[in-house]
Amino acid sequence: MTDEEQSALALLLVRAIALARVGIGVVATVTPYAAARLQFGAAPPAQALTVRMLGVRDLGLGLGALLATGHGSAAERGWAEAGALADAVDAAAFARMGRRAGVRGRRLTALVAASSAACSAWAARRLRD
Repeated sequence: MTDEEQSALALLLVRAIALARVGIGVVATVTPYAAARLQFGAAPPAQALTVRMLGVRDLGLGLGALLATGHGSAAERGWAEAGALADAVDAAAFARMGRRAGVRGRRLTALVAASSAACSAWAARRLRD
């Protein structure tokens, strides 16, 4: 695969992850109790608040990445790197604390977050200036 093809694939990947973040962010922000029940099996106010906060974070990361497209690779790369960092921390947290925190599907959640972190990091390195 040529450098140009890798760069095009990287941009497509960054945009796809950004769209997924926006979707997750909207759901978690607008319906935090439903999202908390899905993730934890219950939805006490503290968990719903946390879900809403994380939803807003994902919404911001997703919108930032989408708005950065067309403003140069440096901007796109920065948002991809920020998403990779957030997802890497999420993956580690779910892998380490998921069971004790009562998280449903903690392994799957950790795997999805780790995969997103790896894809975002790969894409960030391949976006061309």
